[in-house]
Amino acid sequence: MRTRRHPAGPALVLASVLALAAGCTGTPQDGSDPAMTASASATPPVPDAPLTVTGWAVTALSGAPVPAGAAGRARFSLAPDGTAGGSLGCNRFSAPAAVQGDTVTFGPLTSTRMACEGPAGEVERALTALFGAGPLTWRIQGRTLTLTAADGRTLTAEASSAAE
Repeated sequence: MRTRRHPAGPALVLASVLALAAGCTGTPQDGSDPAMTASASATPPVPDAPLTVTGWAVTALSGAPVPAGAAGRARFSLAPDGTAGGSLGCNRFSAPAAVQGDTVTFGPLTSTRMACEGPAGEVERALTALFGAGPLTWRIQGRTLTLTAADGRTLTAEASSAAE
């Protein structure tokens, strides 16, 4: 039996195979690489900082930014052993602190006794009142901590580093 070949047969088969192979590469028509596009647009989520062993710098009180004259001065940390300490903006403090689920309760604050006026004094008075307000609900998103009192007052702080 004799087979008859079509003169365009091998060329047509080769063109079909090449077209099919080009279509299977996954490369979009615009020439961009989908693997590179996906990795460039997807940023990994920032892991939540731990509540304890993190230094927290107070950035806002009840939604208002800390005044410029006191910015960066109010800092605190909670230790795994149930203690808290840091700066209220002017005076240093320490206190017992109990974390239970999504609440933290500060015990009586012990602090140095420097006279604090102006923005640092205002921040210190607000923090002392908030820490003494009873159980505070805590929430961490990424590197931001929010403490909320039962009456709605809040403290916002940014993670700075591991407590020393």
